[in-house]
Parts: sequence; structure tokens; C-alpha cells
Amino acid sequence: MITFVRTRHVYESYADFWRLVELSNFDTIYVDELDVSKEGTYIVAPMNGEWRPHIDNQSNKPRYAHLILWNLERPSGSAGSVGNYAKSNRELVYERHIDECWVSDKRLAEETQLRFVVLGSDENLGQPSGEKRYDFTHMSYEIPRRTNIYKHFNQDSIGYNCWPPERDEVLRLSKFALNIHQDIHPFQEPLRLSLFAAYGIPVVSETIFDAYPWDGDIAVFSGYDSIVSRLRQALDEDYEPYKQMGLKARERMTGEFQFGKCVKEAVSQSLDSWR
Repeated sequence: MITFVRTRHVYESYADFWRLVELSNFDTIYVDELDVSKEGTYIVAPMNGEWRPHIDNQSNKPRYAHLILWNLERPSGSAGSVGNYAKSNRELVYERHIDECWVSDKRLAEETQLRFVVLGSDENLGQPSGEKRYDFTHMSYEIPRRTNIYKHFNQDSIGYNCWPPERDEVLRLSKFALNIHQDIHPFQEPLRLSLFAAYGIPVVSETIFDAYPWDGDIAVFSGYDSIVSRLRQALDEDYEPYKQMGLKARERMTGEFQFGKCVKEAVSQSLDSWR
């Protein structure tokens, strides 16, 4: 049995993650409801200060639970570097706070020797629309590294960052989705890409070292120094090929890489390796 574990503290940035969990019909509990003596696979995302004390307090119990951290945070956050990111996540395993750690960028997984699991999407997370009002949306926090890109465009033509329920309209009315990293690491933003996929919005993204499964012809990639001109080019060109690209991304990410399907396959592989 697969159960997702959520923190009592609400993180707005994980709203789409929990919607994907709901759409895939997984059970959920809170961290303080987790009993490590109960058999099953338990996936926490994100992990905060609630987790370690709760696991430590059950150290006298027999452990039948398989504990997984799905780490969707970037290495430049609290870890500060890829090396520290790898070290801190492996320490969680060594200290028996988790049994494994998942990350959803293939190159990041290779560099850190953590488990790579695709974060898919779901067709009910969003719906494509033919009407367009905005040139693009980004749905990201506006930090200097990003606003240095956004400032080159008419601000009235940008689908502003917002939360449900108004976000649904902004996404449906946006021609493109622009993905700019918050730092210099060329790793992907799986939750944001999953959201864009659900709406079938063609993605123009800053370079990702290994974008799988977004490689091939379902997204456009450009370096930070050239992405303004690349997006302008896309806005000037015939939109139909880009529209089809977005719909193809939606088909792949809600079909072959549907969220629940990816989770079940990853858990099955984990349990097979433990047998």
C-alpha cells in the first residue's frame, strides 16, 4: 500500500503535488499519524522539522514501513551545493530517518547517486484552451535572475504568477510557458513542468542538462543569455507547430508518464530490490 505523508505546515508551492496525489487516488496522512510499525510504503514531500523527531520517537518500535523522501527542492536551497545536497540526503538514510530518497531530475540523480523518479502529470490537473490573452506565463517567484528576463517583455502581456482559483484562467489564456531557473544549476523544475504539461502549454525553458522525459520535440531550450531572443522568435512565428508541441507534451506526461503510474512503478521497483 502506498501512502503519501504531508506536513501540518502548508507549503503553497506544493499545492499541485498534492492535487496530483489526490487525482491518482493515493491515501494521505500527516507526519504525526505515521506509525513505522505498520507495513506499507510512505512518501513524504517536502520534509521539514516535523519528520525527524517523529521518527526518532519511534526508535523502539519494530519497523515495517518503507520510508521515502521525494526531494523536489533544488541543491542551491538549504544544501547550498550539489555535493551538500547529496550528503545531507544520504545522511537521512544512514541515520534511518528514511530508506531512500527520490529526485526528479536525471542528471541530478546521477551526480548525487540518489534515486531518479519522473514526476508526471495528470489530464485533470488542467485543460488546454484555444483562447489566448497572454504571450507567456511563468508561474514562478519573481527573483532578480528571473525578472532580468521578464523585463524585456511588455508586462501586460505576461500571465502573472498567482494561485487557484484565478491561476486556472491565466494558464488557459497563455500562449507559452517560460521556465527560468532560480539559480545557475541546469536542473529541471518538475512540478512547474508538470503543471504546464497538463494545460498543453508549449514550454520555452532555460537549458536543462538532461531534460528527460522533456527531451526530444516537446519543449524548446535555450541558454540564459539567449532565451529572450528565442522566446521572441517563437512569439513571431506561426503558433500552430508550438501548439502541437504543447499538446504532444501533454499526451506524453499525462499518458506514458502519468503521475500515479510513475509512482507505482517506482515503488514496485523499490520493493523488488528489497526482496
